[in-house]
Amino acid sequence: MTGPSRVRAILLAAFAAAACGAQSTERPTGPKLGENVLVRIDSAVHLPADTTTVRFTQVTSDSRCPSGAQCVWAGEATIVLTVGGAQQVTLRLAPGSPESTAVVGMFKISFVDLAPYPQVEKPRAKGGYVATLRFDSAAP
Repeated sequence: MTGPSRVRAILLAAFAAAACGAQSTERPTGPKLGENVLVRIDSAVHLPADTTTVRFTQVTSDSRCPSGAQCVWAGEATIVLTVGGAQQVTLRLAPGSPESTAVVGMFKISFVDLAPYPQVEKPRAKGGYVATLRFDSAAP
């Protein structure tokens, strides 16, 4: 083959390879079980070795006592995760308390931390939240 015929054959092979790659059965990569993962608000991560997404959709409350302040109550932060596009999970975390968990299917989702931590002199940025989550097996 020479000239245009060879170019056509190369292009056809490239398109065939791309089409095969598009039908790959590989699962999306995501965090490993037991590994902390940072998820920005309005972002999603896949459950480990699964195609199910977990989206950090909302901070419904953040009453944590700002650093530099003296508070009677330590406060808490509450977030909403959307699992698989439909199931909503609410997790609440209070400073000094154990992490909040929920079991979804075969996974335990733990809410480990929420950043940034409030400060007296800085207003809270609504779009700047990052949740630290951990996924573990829910099997006994």
